Amino acid sequence: MVVLSALLFLGGVALLVYSVEELIENITKTAILTGVSAFLLAVFFTGMDFENWAFGVAAIVRDLSGVAIGSAFGSALFLVGVSVALAGVLVPFEPEVPTDYLILMAVSPLLVLLFLLDGVLSRLDGVLLLAIFVGILGYFYWQESRGRETFRDEEAEEAREALEAGDHGHRYYLGLVVLFTIGMVIGSELAVEGARGILSDVGLNGTIFGMTVAGLVMSLEEILLVVEPIRNDRPSIAVGNIVGSLIFFTTGNIGLLAVIRSFALDGSVLVFYWPAVFVITLLTAGVFYRGRIKRTEGVVFGVLYVAYWVISYVFLAGSPLPQ
Repeated sequence: MVVLSALLFLGGVALLVYSVEELIENITKTAILTGVSAFLLAVFFTGMDFENWAFGVAAIVRDLSGVAIGSAFGSALFLVGVSVALAGVLVPFEPEVPTDYLILMAVSPLLVLLFLLDGVLSRLDGVLLLAIFVGILGYFYWQESRGRETFRDEEAEEAREALEAGDHGHRYYLGLVVLFTIGMVIGSELAVEGARGILSDVGLNGTIFGMTVAGLVMSLEEILLVVEPIRNDRPSIAVGNIVGSLIFFTTGNIGLLAVIRSFALDGSVLVFYWPAVFVITLLTAGVFYRGRIKRTEGVVFGVLYVAYWVISYVFLAGSPLPQ
């Protein structure tokens, strides 16, 4: 039975990831004519991890709050511990991110902490977190539109040329957006059903499952979104994805979950998982400020991620934590 649940979970995630990748591509084709920087496009269209959002919403509706918040935090850790780590080892790069952007990224876990301390995320908490997230995105847009244009390169122009060279109009791309939105919803439902079966058959703590397995599988595409742009000399997409995702996972993602349904937190969130996210986000901001992600930094991030997995399963999986 657990095998069937695992296949359902993986199949749902595969459909979800594919649908969202296509959704992002077609949304980008309609938005590129605005002429904004590739960094900002990446923040909006890859930084806002739509499939994780959809997975979390489906999980919270099914009363799997531990899986939902675990997937958000686990994906943030995977992004740095695996995707950025691999980029540093395989294709070292030198990001140049404005200090104010890095400060916003670094403090985003502290902002969500204010709402986690009482052990419950209410709908009001969710509204406030969403407002914070929208405010940060608005600040990025304001800065980029007034001439900062972080990482502006040939990417936006190339995308515009590709769009203009195509034979399809906006209705075609809108139809694809609708189609892959439906695929995203179906994939989310299948993945959550599989997750429910795994939790029932194995008896694994929901938050731990979300923080590790769900967070890992949901973020596999992040490797390509970080490594491939850098390998092709287009770091703006990778950096925009990293900055946007780390802010999204700790504010917008969790905010939406709380808006949909108030829920209590597993004690492990404050004891271990939030501190892990805060530390890794702070370290990422630090190395970005130095302007260097090379093999040493990649190895450090990778070792920290392995330690996170070991602690999650060896120590936390079998130890009672405060509720």
